[in-house]
Amino acid sequence: MTERPPLIPDLFRMLVKMFVGGVFLILLVSCGAAAIGSSAGGGRQAAEKSSRTLYGEEDSENAILRVDIQGPILTHKSDDASGFFGGLDGVTYGYEVKEQLLDAAKNDDVDAVMMFVSTPGGTVVGSQAIHQGVEAVKAAGKPVVAYVDGLSASGGVWSTAAADKIYADHGSLIGSVGVIFGIFPYFNDPVAFDGTLFSSGVTTRGGIEMQVISASEGKDIFNPFRPFTEREKTLLEAGTKEIYDDFLNHVVANRGMDREALINDYGAMVFSNDMAEARGYIDGTKNFQETIRFIAAEIGAEGDDWKVISPPEEQKSPFEQMFGAYLSAIDGEASRLGRSAGVCADLSGRPAVISYEAYSNACAR
Repeated sequence: MTERPPLIPDLFRMLVKMFVGGVFLILLVSCGAAAIGSSAGGGRQAAEKSSRTLYGEEDSENAILRVDIQGPILTHKSDDASGFFGGLDGVTYGYEVKEQLLDAAKNDDVDAVMMFVSTPGGTVVGSQAIHQGVEAVKAAGKPVVAYVDGLSASGGVWSTAAADKIYADHGSLIGSVGVIFGIFPYFNDPVAFDGTLFSSGVTTRGGIEMQVISASEGKDIFNPFRPFTEREKTLLEAGTKEIYDDFLNHVVANRGMDREALINDYGAMVFSNDMAEARGYIDGTKNFQETIRFIAAEIGAEGDDWKVISPPEEQKSPFEQMFGAYLSAIDGEASRLGRSAGVCADLSGRPAVISYEAYSNACAR
């Protein structure tokens, strides 16, 4: 007798198991977090913050604070970002870095700051916030040295331009002084819409026309079913040019570079170490250890009597450490997609100082 085929295909059964397992995990995490909060006195207590020694002599009094600018530079971390569900991985929040720098400026236990830079750039607001933090540390009489670990493009240049010294590791790329304002799709006489998991697509013979009801000129300026008017395009370009002029002035003032050369010769190109040094983007080539030793000498440390410390950070509970690591391991692709969406959300609808490649990877549709 022929065996009856399963009612639910194996693939669907697997998806159901994954969904049920995910719901169970979320419930387990939520219950665990609630239990921890209850045992602490009926609510989540403010976690203590403390710095860690990353390298060097832990007992040394010559402390160099390492501040990271890695990945796209965004603006603010969400107000409700907490625990291991808060914030995006692989990005830098400009105002968070600014707070770290402001704290370093006031902290007598911090003698210098090392900016660890590996970024394609990001928002103007976030980059300027970091710059303001750098200025505060310098005003406190503490040296600030930027170390480029492979890439410092656009917003990376904006953020670090005021550092006392900028060194790049071998094989780095530095530059891209320019502004980008979006990748705006325009659908010319579309005849179909794709369907989704829950709705069928639409296909027509006479084309699809999107009708928008709005008041005031340009209210639907980013409607992908019509091109920009010449006036709209002119106004958007003027706003972008204004920010570009600010960027140029910023680099010229802080790095002493030639404005006309930036506009006519360098453009928004990135340059290798020797070319970047010759043009004034960096002060030379040093590896990570050489940069630390340079900073240690700047603060008068003798020999190996120095340490590199992290910014004060919240100490996670064992529960958060365990489940945070577990979620990271099983949810890599979802994290990547969420990171891309989060980066695009912060960059969209305004001029940005980020490389085209990084922008298009996050926002191209």
